[in-house]
Amino acid sequence: MTIAVNGRFLIDSFGGVRRFATELTHHLAESRDDIVLLVPASADTSSVEGIRTETVGRLAGPAWEQLELPRWLRRHGSPLLLNLANIAPMTYRHQITVLHDIAPAIRPQDFTLPFRLQWQLAVRFGMLRRGQRLVTVSHASQREIAERFGVDPTAIEVVYEGADSLPLIPRQTPPGERRTRVVAFGRHGAAKNTRAVIDALALLPASSDVDVEFVGNLDPELEPHAASRGVAPARIRWTGPVSDDELAAAFARADAFVWPSLHEGFGLPPLEAQRLGAPVLASDIPINREILGDSARYFAPTQPEELASLLSEISDSPALRETLSEASLANAERFTWDATTTAWNRIIDREAR
Repeated sequence: MTIAVNGRFLIDSFGGVRRFATELTHHLAESRDDIVLLVPASADTSSVEGIRTETVGRLAGPAWEQLELPRWLRRHGSPLLLNLANIAPMTYRHQITVLHDIAPAIRPQDFTLPFRLQWQLAVRFGMLRRGQRLVTVSHASQREIAERFGVDPTAIEVVYEGADSLPLIPRQTPPGERRTRVVAFGRHGAAKNTRAVIDALALLPASSDVDVEFVGNLDPELEPHAASRGVAPARIRWTGPVSDDELAAAFARADAFVWPSLHEGFGLPPLEAQRLGAPVLASDIPINREILGDSARYFAPTQPEELASLLSEISDSPALRETLSEASLANAERFTWDATTTAWNRIIDREAR
């Protein structure tokens, strides 16, 4: 038996979706001997070393996925195909697809028109047809997908992501003057709502000891926005892209991790931060309530004054920081790649039969 993984995510996916697809492929390949990753000729496979990989065809993108990939599968006995990154072949039937969220429908400005059209067709004809299997990463996404496409939510399976990929390092307390260290992602996109962190920082008094470190691929408009809001340059550190080791270190030294998103399908960063003991301040949206529960403090994502108030509380109260850190560690234990892989193996074995 062969279980094929659609490797288009190596050329067209980014952020949390690509991380999920890469991690799950690695864990499945480690747990079973029938996984083969099918990739376009242009794919960079450096992140999937050690996984049995086969290059298929000469095309890339939608043409590869809709034409060459299903042709290869049919020539090789129509094995079960796993699509882990939101898009699937429309004419292939023996497949399981992960639809992380309905972002192209609710944030069309973040996606090209060709992608949105392909996404709509792929969902309706490559995921929701009779005999297809659709999986998502949270109950919040399950409800949104069901409402958007008018299907029974119980037909969509939910499997949480793991959050234990980063190395574990001890909590860090640097010597010298004590300031409140806040970490946030500086990603582009209106739904990431990153400017809310800067707006909250601008509302704090000049005497506040709160500093913010932005990590990840930085939105180039953030620094000018901070300047326009009068935030002193010394209060923001623009770290930018980091390795897993560097990200773990940032979480381990953080007095708080701020997650201000307006919408997410899952939200891996706050859980990864929790696993390193960072207190989490999160936007009050359904997915955050679902995966973080009582382990985080919440603010209305469009009300920076609420976030500013939480930052002041974190700064003023070592007891609150310790309480939230302990809650973070306890909550993060629920989200492991071992649990995710076990659930996926049950689904795969059922559908492969």
